[in-house]
Amino acid sequence: MRREFRTSFALAAAVLLAAVLLLAGCTRRPLLESSEAVRIMVKVDVKAVANVTTDIYNEKIPVPDLNTDMMRVLVYDPDTKNLLTQSFISNKSYDGEGNQVFTGSLAISHGDFDFLVYNFDTPTTQISSESNEMQILAYTGSIPESLRSKYGVTKSDDEGAVAINYEPDHLVVAREPGLRVSPHDTLVVIHTTARTIIDTYYLQVHVEGMQYASAATAVITGLSPSNHIGPDIRTDDPTAAVCFDLLKSTDDNIAGANKDVLCAVFNTFGKVEDADSDLHVTFNVTDTAGNLLKYDCDLNTVFRSEYAIRYHWLLVDDTIVIPNPTPNPGPNPGGFQPQVDDWTEEHGEITL
Repeated sequence: MRREFRTSFALAAAVLLAAVLLLAGCTRRPLLESSEAVRIMVKVDVKAVANVTTDIYNEKIPVPDLNTDMMRVLVYDPDTKNLLTQSFISNKSYDGEGNQVFTGSLAISHGDFDFLVYNFDTPTTQISSESNEMQILAYTGSIPESLRSKYGVTKSDDEGAVAINYEPDHLVVAREPGLRVSPHDTLVVIHTTARTIIDTYYLQVHVEGMQYASAATAVITGLSPSNHIGPDIRTDDPTAAVCFDLLKSTDDNIAGANKDVLCAVFNTFGKVEDADSDLHVTFNVTDTAGNLLKYDCDLNTVFRSEYAIRYHWLLVDDTIVIPNPTPNPGPNPGGFQPQVDDWTEEHGEITL
């Protein structure tokens, strides 16, 4: 009986000693659940935008502003392409290269996602159909009928009339399709880069008689009216025109004494590749007497030039001649037309 007690006691002591050694080799840690701390950092890269930050032909005229103050982050289901959640981020800083960097939090945990980011402060460029990644569309509205006469075009409801839209603001877009966020218990940061989907062109035409011009505009047809920014597909059916004002300037590269030009930097969703027959520009010049002069020019050859392909410079090889204007008499005056002649002095006496 005494031997059995000693054996049981020895066995219990061995178990206790093993337990002590096991505890000594482990560290007690609390159970951690997967965190929902997901942040996104969006770098805005605009260092290579032709006619804005690089390849500027005419430094005498202003260029579009590429600064932004807010980004919109859309998170889509990669299978259904439907919108899951969104976030607006406005915490802006700058990196060592001077790029704008936006940082913000996302209300997601873990899984597979498609991320789409764009700047949310464009007064002219509008966004629709954002609930689906494949359908989300960036576009601009048509100018009102009251402005169509300014640009010398027919009414929009006329047969064959071209749609004339406002030129778009620059829209910087970042895409991260099929990105997996693994279960995590620490902060996860998603890095992405946004670049513009808008093309900026420089348009120029030589002018004689610039002193007789008081205002000038241009309309260019055969351009894309919008962009499905999720898959980055420009639309082209139907095509559209973009209108903008022209500025007076000079070009020292023009031979001869007269270096006057009408020019502008303008934005577009892009040239439609299969719209050669529809690519043309209409210059509308109002002279100092109020007469409207129209000059049409085909742009197919211009768009195929090396300057247009490499630098987005549309240098029209024509000269607009603005003649010395004849005063516009306006409507035929009728009825009594009062006039004031020069004063004449008369001397006399008045009896009171």
